[in-house]
Amino acid sequence: MKCHFRVGKGIIEVNPDLCEDISDKELEERLRVEVIRILLKHPYDRQPEGCGVTARALGSNCVIGDSYQLQKVEIEKPEDFKLPPKGHFEFYARCIQKILQNMEGQGQPDEYSEDYNQNQDEGSGGSEDNFGKEYADIAANWQQDELMAAQVNEVIRDVNSWGSLPGILVEEIIASTKARVDYRKILAGFRATILSEKRRLTRMRPNRRSGFDAMGSRYDFTTRMIIGVDSSGSISTDDLKNFYSTINRFFQYGIQQIDVVQFDTALGEVQTLLKASETIKVTGRGGTCFQPFIDFVAKHPEYDGALIYTDGYAPQPSIPADMRTPLCWVLRSERELSEHEHWMSQSGRVCVIENP
Repeated sequence: MKCHFRVGKGIIEVNPDLCEDISDKELEERLRVEVIRILLKHPYDRQPEGCGVTARALGSNCVIGDSYQLQKVEIEKPEDFKLPPKGHFEFYARCIQKILQNMEGQGQPDEYSEDYNQNQDEGSGGSEDNFGKEYADIAANWQQDELMAAQVNEVIRDVNSWGSLPGILVEEIIASTKARVDYRKILAGFRATILSEKRRLTRMRPNRRSGFDAMGSRYDFTTRMIIGVDSSGSISTDDLKNFYSTINRFFQYGIQQIDVVQFDTALGEVQTLLKASETIKVTGRGGTCFQPFIDFVAKHPEYDGALIYTDGYAPQPSIPADMRTPLCWVLRSERELSEHEHWMSQSGRVCVIENP
């Protein structure tokens, strides 16, 4: 490996050749950085989707460099990438991933550049690039590991003194132990609850009791889903693009048709999607009122589930007593989740899709 230390898979690895000529103070600081990474659970939790290993390593560095002063070791800070301070790991990693992609697209190699396509979450192919190898090695062993994350949380809860760690970093470490909302798990669970089946008789499949003397049964997915998209002025175009990309994922899970309707204070036209859509036509851009969408869903019981994408800043709607369609509220940030979850959870599931 081309870095001094790296963590992952439950171990801390050391490069003796690189560490041979550095002072004890620098060695201590470099080890301290890796321990802080472990406490923040960057190697084991919250792996940013769509980010290569270099972007993850630099995103982690930005979090640590923003909150912890080092004397012997230079570490990246948010301002090095013209990013705001006090951001979180996923935010910095996604922003830096875009920067790396833009640099490669413009043909401008940089010390942070890498063949990021090789190091995506799904392990896509690509040729090795020599640039940024040190940063790629830092996060080479990072992967989602709920068991290791839970063990680290137990250690954090037992800590009585944080020594020289600054208060802002201690707060970040403690906050990382709290349960986070994984929108993929929430949406997958929501999708599973609304999948419906339609029974169809067929001669091609024998009846279990009487064989081919009677027609057998075949079940096809017939789920109908409606999604309400808040298109008020407080929702940006990037927010809408991010959410529509999530809508497209439902087509991978057996749902063949999705009705989408944009709304602000009034309901727009219902659009039926039969496949993933790449173009977005935005209407509305006024205030926000959930009631028209809720009333529409209540009047159309043929829908098996309803999803609402919003920032939550509108009066709480009244849910009709006879409405049986499951709801799922999707917010843009954990700050919005903390503000609105108490009333949204009364009518359905709640999750967050946080934009970079």
